[in-house]
Amino acid sequence: MLAPSIMCADLLNLEREIRLLEEAKVELIHFDVMDTTFTTTTMLPPMLISAINKITNIPVDIHVMIDKPQRIIDYLLPYCKGNYISFHTETTIELMGLIKKAKDAGAKAGAALNYATSLSAIEEVLPSLDFLLLILGNGGTGPRIDLDAQLLHKISRARKMLDDAGCEHVPISVDGGVSFEVAKKTMEMGANIFVLGTKSIYNKENSVVEQCNAFRAYLS
Repeated sequence: MLAPSIMCADLLNLEREIRLLEEAKVELIHFDVMDTTFTTTTMLPPMLISAINKITNIPVDIHVMIDKPQRIIDYLLPYCKGNYISFHTETTIELMGLIKKAKDAGAKAGAALNYATSLSAIEEVLPSLDFLLLILGNGGTGPRIDLDAQLLHKISRARKMLDDAGCEHVPISVDGGVSFEVAKKTMEMGANIFVLGTKSIYNKENSVVEQCNAFRAYLS
């Protein structure tokens, strides 16, 4: 599944950009929610999610990068229906409750982990996950990590952990500098969803549609 990050698109022509993603037949639109408490920057307001939902049938993949997201979960719930949403294990001690609220509101809910966060942080919530988001570095504007054997092994271990828990259907999403080559290597380890930005489909040489087509061909 392809999940282009909308923050990398031409934000002054957002509807046009979404039409291009429709033409490219992407499965998700990745949308980062940041307020500088967990990241060093902020991004698009959550209210834009409903505007996107009104003009396209592509689900929005809401990546919540806010410290103590339980503070704003009631604000986010109206944007959940029909979309995906993930919460960082590093930011909350109420992960299970957040996942339940999001699922009750009609979302597919997942957990997100930064590179250095142990997979043990999600062991108890595995049966409740609709997907798992693994960050190839640190969420937000943190440094990216070179895709080494250790990181690839973590993706492989995550896949085995899910399978052993009877969660074979739960996909693994990867985010953070996902190039064509990175996607291929992570896919071989068990990744299924790829958050795409300037390292892959958003560049000045080719259109988003061309790059998405090339990306799929490269992975096939």
